[in-house]
Amino acid sequence: MKTKRMEGRLDYTGRELRSRWIMERSGVEGDAVVAFRGACMVTGEDLVDREDFMLGNIVAGQDMLHFIAEVSGADLVGITFAQRLLCSITRDVLNDRLGRAAVERRGDDLFVGRGKLSVSVATVSPVSGLIHLGLNVTTGGVPVEAACLADLGVDPDWLADQVAERFAAEVDSCIRASHKVRPVL
Repeated sequence: MKTKRMEGRLDYTGRELRSRWIMERSGVEGDAVVAFRGACMVTGEDLVDREDFMLGNIVAGQDMLHFIAEVSGADLVGITFAQRLLCSITRDVLNDRLGRAAVERRGDDLFVGRGKLSVSVATVSPVSGLIHLGLNVTTGGVPVEAACLADLGVDPDWLADQVAERFAAEVDSCIRASHKVRPVL
């Protein structure tokens, strides 16, 4: 799995969560995870989470660190497991940096106390599994009680590199592990 931290600001609208977007936008081909920084505003039909859509919710923030991952051939359950892995890795990196267990994973979201630090969704396209994980850099524009990287004193660029590299290594390790076993009947 390849990684790339994209330079400049790029806003996330939900339309970016589609197969081959990473290749089109960054030039990285194949399975990959990219990180970038920008605002977030996902509404209406662009909400992949149908529960959020039916409730009329929005996903928003003025400044977020975004990760998008694409894994070829993943099914919905498999990419949901990968989403939880990405969230767990992010929690571990943050807690290691902070020297304490300040960040907690609840399902596919991260929290600091009652403040929601992340938004996350996993889905599939006809050719791949896709994940979006967004972390609040600041709390500006977030429509729920929120936590943010600025309050934790964590540099988003540093975090982007750490999380992307660890996630890619873990995915590669899982794929290698799957190649060394035989099916059973």
